[in-house]
Amino acid sequence: MKDLLHPISLVIATLGFLCLLRDVPARRRDPASMALAAVFLLSGLSFLFSITPMWQYLDRALGTVNLSVPLAQGCVVALLACQQVVLTYWSSPPDVARGRARVWLGAGLAVIAGLFALFTQLTPSAPRPIDFTLYYAHDNAYAAYLTLYVTAYTLGELFLARACWRLARRSDRRSVSVGLRVVALGATITLGYSAVRIGNVIAGAFGGSLDQWESFAWTCGDVGAMLTLIGWLVPTISDQAQGVQYRVNQHRSYHCLRPLWLVFHREAPEIALPIDRVDPAQRRRFRGITIKLYRRAVEIRDGRFVIRQHLDAGVRENSEAHHRTRGLHGDELNAAVTADQIIAGITARAEGVRPDSDQLTDFADANRQTSRPMDDIGALLAVARHLPDPARAHQPERASA
Repeated sequence: MKDLLHPISLVIATLGFLCLLRDVPARRRDPASMALAAVFLLSGLSFLFSITPMWQYLDRALGTVNLSVPLAQGCVVALLACQQVVLTYWSSPPDVARGRARVWLGAGLAVIAGLFALFTQLTPSAPRPIDFTLYYAHDNAYAAYLTLYVTAYTLGELFLARACWRLARRSDRRSVSVGLRVVALGATITLGYSAVRIGNVIAGAFGGSLDQWESFAWTCGDVGAMLTLIGWLVPTISDQAQGVQYRVNQHRSYHCLRPLWLVFHREAPEIALPIDRVDPAQRRRFRGITIKLYRRAVEIRDGRFVIRQHLDAGVRENSEAHHRTRGLHGDELNAAVTADQIIAGITARAEGVRPDSDQLTDFADANRQTSRPMDDIGALLAVARHLPDPARAHQPERASA
């Protein structure tokens, strides 16, 4: 059972670590993010060390049989401590969290040191990658070893489940709340592994054995660990999915703004921001979609400024009347009117026509409120959607001067 479930858990831990690794450079000063990445790395190592082929390889390479046991279980203790560090930083002020994190990490190191000290007291006669616990169940040194490990493991999972349930109720982010509940569920399931291991210690003291419960123990341990890892990944995957969606929207917006940009560029090519004088080392930044979209929006705004002095109030009035008959109102009406104003203003500029001062007006969407960068892009996209095809568009009449 162990060699069936551990590779699956290893794959999940590896994928999770790689997923988190993408954000590590940007969040290297965030202790919670670094601790969470450590959770996945340590989890993967614990499963890797316990798989029979790796167990046998370490026995040969290190010259100490069954050393995979303290290595794997030391990783488990370390990841339990790192999980508490994550929750501590998520639920406490940084100054308080820093002190508590040191306590958790110190306790984890103390347990790991105790495990290795007790492991040296064992007298392993042969590699036992499958039945290690059952083989040493009657050994007093191993009973102490197992008692220390199971106590730390059980307390760690209990603290984890309790803290996750509490923090999940307080979280305003749905992805975090759902993820923490999944972590809590996984931690609860792993208690089945703890129960069997505690039973091993008790049964060994009385000369008994729980060999028939080994598959149940490994199932609870691995399924619980899988759910825990998946739960920790939920907020990260949600954030990265939103990031991907944001990038896709930026690319879509960039291309959808092209017709509007071309309208201005054909009349006023000077609006294009030159980048040929940019330092070559910085030029790569200008190829990113965020900068390209920002440049396009700035150039369109510059184009609007160029034709602003050619906006005729009569065009605006006629356009508003036309689009009201189509049922448009609010921001959508203003965007449609602005699109007509742009076409008429460019035509007027090309013909050298300017309205009298009493007929001069502003764009219909000039007062639209935009609190975020993408709100401004949205306002320009609304205008672009209503931009008529110059070859067949309805052209509002300019009021006579």
